[in-house]
Amino acid sequence: MKNRLLPRAAMLCCASVMATASHAQNLGAAAARDALTLDATVATEVIPDVAVITLAAEAQGPDAAPITREVQQAINAALAQGKATPGVEARTGAFSTNQRWNNKGVRDGWTVRAELILKSRDFATLGTLAGKLAQQKLMIVASTLEISRELREREEAALIERGIAAFRTKAQTATRAFGFARFTLRDVHLGAIGGEGRPIQPKVYAMRAAAEAAPMPAEPVAIEGGKVTLTLTVSGTVMMAP
Repeated sequence: MKNRLLPRAAMLCCASVMATASHAQNLGAAAARDALTLDATVATEVIPDVAVITLAAEAQGPDAAPITREVQQAINAALAQGKATPGVEARTGAFSTNQRWNNKGVRDGWTVRAELILKSRDFATLGTLAGKLAQQKLMIVASTLEISRELREREEAALIERGIAAFRTKAQTATRAFGFARFTLRDVHLGAIGGEGRPIQPKVYAMRAAAEAAPMPAEPVAIEGGKVTLTLTVSGTVMMAP
């Protein structure tokens, strides 16, 4: 008797497992059908509050030692002026010594170059200082506007709140459009906030040749702030429900 019951029990057990698997498969299919993946992007315009100007002193000559001293003296003097200017952060940058070759491939001297980096939130003060240094054998080689850490953190916090709100609004709109009443979050991803500094064009570039030709009052470097766009994308998946 027991031997006849075993096959029947085995068949019932197998049927139960198959039914459970089928039920789980149906639930999985329903869950996949009710899942909605979407993203929302928000942006804000920020005016950079920090200006950065890079100046360089450069000299050429047959011997490296004397022109190295000349360049170091020019940079040290400019660095001292920068550090003595309230509201300006000054530091030295790259330094290089390179051989110079003529058109016949013969070495005919050396080129020594050193950089000075100035940074400030006071555009007028920085522009005045850069204009003075441009008449002291230094040339402006790079300039940019940056967003300070404090301003970026404040703008990013507001952008995150707006991004999440935009994601929820978009999810709710899509949920109702698909005939559902509500949604729950399954997973959400906050993208990196993008936005870089923009280059600026100081007037000192145009006056450089004239300044070298004849002494003239130092003209401040014109620094005009533009706008930088910060963007954030919030993406994720929600589960729509009746």
